[in-house]
Amino acid sequence: MVAQSYEASLGLGALSSGSLKLEGMYHIDNNHSFNLELRTINSSIEGDSIAFDASFGGIVLSPEYITYFNSSGDDNEGVYVGTYLRFKSMASNGYQETDGGVLVDADFSQLALGIGGNVGYHGAFDNGITLRVYAGLGYNFLNNISQTDGYTSILSVIYDSPIHVRSGINLGYRF
Repeated sequence: MVAQSYEASLGLGALSSGSLKLEGMYHIDNNHSFNLELRTINSSIEGDSIAFDASFGGIVLSPEYITYFNSSGDDNEGVYVGTYLRFKSMASNGYQETDGGVLVDADFSQLALGIGGNVGYHGAFDNGITLRVYAGLGYNFLNNISQTDGYTSILSVIYDSPIHVRSGINLGYRF
């Protein structure tokens, strides 16, 4: 039986980019957990060397099933693999690119639904504080890019790739 069955954590990497990533985890048994990630997208480009300011906003929702490979006997700790679903909605505002020496409006939006897997390490201290580090790859089987301003920017082409990366460093607490 799991002594502490719930956990909440905060994504430290997302904070460094001005976004917020909250995760809630339910430990099903000693070797399996269910995690739900909610991340906001809130980033900007400031126009120092370029002639515009742009912002990117949106949300990512990602449920994940985790299986631990732990030989130390600690519940829900150690190396793990996770499989996840991912929903992402994002839009740019004020984004421009140079086309033939002229700045053109190049805003776009993305709606994506994907699946993926990651590997990581999850540790818990006796005081309930947890640390989780993970990285993985996924595939967007639905990836709709809409050109808001009608111009196909290099950035929208990059986001149009069906492959996405998922990573994180989370600091949390078990209840």
